[in-house]
Amino acid sequence: MGARGLMRVLLLTHVFPRAADDSFGAFLLHLAQGFGERAHVLAIAPHAAGLAEREQFGAAQVARFHYAPDANETLAYTGVMHEQVARGVGGKILFARFVWNYFRAARRGVREFKPTVIHAHWWLPGGFVGALVSKMSRVPLVITTHGTDVEQLRKTRWAQPFARFAFGQARVVTCGSNYLRERLLELEVVDAECVRVIPMPVNLLFVNQKPKFEIRNSKFEILCVARLTKQKNIETLIAALKILRERNVDAHLQIVGDGDQRAVLENKTHELQLDACVEFLGARSQTELPDLYAQCDAFVLPSVREGMGLVLAEALLCGAPVIATNSGGVTDIVIENETGLLFPERDAPALAVALENYARDSAYAARLAQNGRALVLERFTPERVAAQFLAAYENAIQS
Repeated sequence: MGARGLMRVLLLTHVFPRAADDSFGAFLLHLAQGFGERAHVLAIAPHAAGLAEREQFGAAQVARFHYAPDANETLAYTGVMHEQVARGVGGKILFARFVWNYFRAARRGVREFKPTVIHAHWWLPGGFVGALVSKMSRVPLVITTHGTDVEQLRKTRWAQPFARFAFGQARVVTCGSNYLRERLLELEVVDAECVRVIPMPVNLLFVNQKPKFEIRNSKFEILCVARLTKQKNIETLIAALKILRERNVDAHLQIVGDGDQRAVLENKTHELQLDACVEFLGARSQTELPDLYAQCDAFVLPSVREGMGLVLAEALLCGAPVIATNSGGVTDIVIENETGLLFPERDAPALAVALENYARDSAYAARLAQNGRALVLERFTPERVAAQFLAAYENAIQS
């Protein structure tokens, strides 16, 4: 920063917390908090019914753009924008309006805020919009990918020319995990020299939570926090619970989150006669999660090819032993037999074995949880992540 003084970051995102304790896009608010007095942040994000057009969240100001009447502003804050767009002509028209109004809001943000750097999250739509605005304004652009955007790009080859344009305009591209970097480079849409791995930060609520490194309950309590979508693969966890109980482990499961697979998962729970030991808690705020993490005996994320898995870092900070699928970016956090346990994708018997290892040996589980917490404190706190992004901004400015 030097003689330029305070860094001014125009943050482009299609998801930003709607309230201070909202889980959607929470890591973006935590990143802004990590900057402290080193940067000012203006986030450009979509409007939705009931939200203010301008709002201040501690270190970050958010300006929300309209793209339809309130009742029709349904693309953001659901986690399934791409599915809505793919459903038909109406979804594509709405998305076109979304991108146009996003572009207009970003241009206005550049004129009024006069940013030092533009930081766009997800290559589409934010990175594409950011590339247009950066090209017109000559403000340096940084793009961060988060997993879903890379996966969709892999499935939709027609989008690759747009991705090449967006990434080509960016001076720095960041990925939340080594896995994501590898998947992005495979698509040959970005220069490898521009791409670096920088994780997203955890909430300070979890950093400040006092961990409990022991089996906490008379029953073996398992926790999962995830959107209830096919990619999260919660059915494998439910099947593993059935196996675990058949091995005389008095295990119970709490599932935090909502999504289009909830009814399917509730039906599977009923079919396996697990109604008495599976509890669907629905979506919970960030302020409710630390106690849930701290009270469980094992935290499981059974996702298939998860981009990063920040919930694993949150759980470890609260002292929960973790288990995750041996795929995707979670292996940056869960190192087998060091900071947690891994199991093959969709392998319920293997997951049951991992859970039983924790249930039968609480000292072993606690040791891995302690190791995991130390790793997270070293790599994922807001201050440490913010310092890496500030360095990335400096690199973008000087390129």
